[in-house]
Amino acid sequence: MPRYFIDYEDGQVGLRDEEGACYADLHAARDAAIAALPDIGREPPPADGRRAFTAYVRDEAGTVRCTVTLNLAAECHPER
Repeated sequence: MPRYFIDYEDGQVGLRDEEGACYADLHAARDAAIAALPDIGREPPPADGRRAFTAYVRDEAGTVRCTVTLNLAAECHPER
């Protein structure tokens, strides 16, 4: 099975996958990235309530093969 590496960033902090994992194919690695993003998205957003979380799936050569993005937008509507 091929080894893929999944890196994450949110515009401020990046996590680089140095170990990787074996997946049946590129789509399985993409699905693993998709599954992880909601957990990463639980971090509190900045004051403006907006944050984009991105996962980059790299192959063993270091080439980015997939990009997965989760956008978070939180707005409050105070009573008037």
